[in-house]
Amino acid sequence: MQKRRSPWAIVYFLIGLVCALTAVSTAAYATRVDDLIPIVLTGIPGLVLTLRAPMYGVSFGPTGLRYSGLLRARSYTWSEVAKVEYATVPGTLFSSDLPELVLADGKSDQLPLLAGYGRGSKVNKRVESLVADLERARTAARAGE
Repeated sequence: MQKRRSPWAIVYFLIGLVCALTAVSTAAYATRVDDLIPIVLTGIPGLVLTLRAPMYGVSFGPTGLRYSGLLRARSYTWSEVAKVEYATVPGTLFSSDLPELVLADGKSDQLPLLAGYGRGSKVNKRVESLVADLERARTAARAGE
């Protein structure tokens, strides 16, 4: 199994750690009920980011792939995936280039935590390489069936 992670995972982890530590330090000196609001607003997202960030990414091999996102994970066998495409999602300032799974039932599933960002029509080499690796693994698994 190969594992690919988002380069942003360390940033998510550090932001989560700062939020969690802010909540802990606020809780240590809380004297009123009103102090619970910032504890909840920074503590819960901080814990989610800190605990989930090391798991972000996609694992793939001969049997299929497993995508771990922010709040949930999804798994697909290669027989469920018709092809892997390079998708571009336009935005106001930047566009997002990301891997997109076209499923055998006609639906598609984008993998946003593995996106690359840029301006204009320049192709993101990291995302292009990931899409090529996923498609190569899918093709090899299909040839072996």
